[in-house]
Parts: sequence; structure tokens; C-alpha cells
Amino acid sequence: MGGAVVDDGPPGVKAPDGGWGWAVLAGCFVITGFSYAFPKAVSVFFKELIREFDVGYSDTAWISSILLAMLYGTGPLCSVLVNRFGCRPVMMVGGLFASLGMILASFATSIIHIYICIGVITGLGLALNFQPSLIMLNRYFNEKRPLANGLAAAARNHICCHHTGQRT
Repeated sequence: MGGAVVDDGPPGVKAPDGGWGWAVLAGCFVITGFSYAFPKAVSVFFKELIREFDVGYSDTAWISSILLAMLYGTGPLCSVLVNRFGCRPVMMVGGLFASLGMILASFATSIIHIYICIGVITGLGLALNFQPSLIMLNRYFNEKRPLANGLAAAARNHICCHHTGQRT
């Protein structure tokens, strides 16, 4: 049912360690940045959401919590989908979900709608983009894989440390 995601590319074909792989790495960098930045960026709208929906701070904080739970908790689902359909189709569906969640959230009339649209739908969309993007790096980098993974993680480190004011 579950299990680790396997790279079932053609046998004997080595990762190119460059070329188109650098474009994949740039995409992975952007996806990683969005996946880590978006839950933090929701806090910018807390005061407006509190006023608009007449809720408390803790009610509004659930938006980021649900989004992060979806981002990290759907790893096994992402693994199964990538094994069955491949990275690209899963990532395209993830992009549609993330977009759909944000569009639907613009029509929200209660905080529950925000939980569902941003937390669940957008969170699932980000998860379906984030996890396969890291898997794709393994298909394009072999010898330079540590460098590629480090550059992809740099987006996360920059966003996390910039937001908290820490230095790396």
C-alpha cells in the first residue's frame, strides 16, 4: 500500500548532473520557498481575519496549523500517488489544488471556510508539489546531489531564519 518512493527510471541511465537538472533545481527552490513561506505569511492577515470573521487569535492561528498538518501529514499519500502516477502529474494536480484553495478562500464567509480552503485544499496542493519536487532532484542529480539538495534547502533556511530574525 505505502512504502518508500522509488526511482524507477530506465536502468543503466545516469542522472545528467546538470543541463535541464538546473531548471528542475530552480523550480524545486521556488516550490520549497512557497511551501515554507506561505504558512508563515498567513500571519500577516491575522488582524484582518480576526476583524472580518469576528474570531479570536487562536481561532485564526488554526489556519497555519491545518495547512502545516496537511503539508507534512500527507507524505504517505504523496508517496503512493508518485509511485502510481509519477512526479509530474502529481505536481500538476497539486498546483491546481493550491490555486483552487486560494480562489475559493476569497469567497469565504466564515473562518471554517478558510480552514477548509486554505488549510485543507491549499495545504494538500502544496504537499503534492513540495514532496515530489524533492524526489525529482534525485532523477537529475547523482554526483552533484548534495549540492542540489543544499541549494533546494537554502530556500527553506532563508525563509525560516529571515522570518524569525535568526542568522545561519
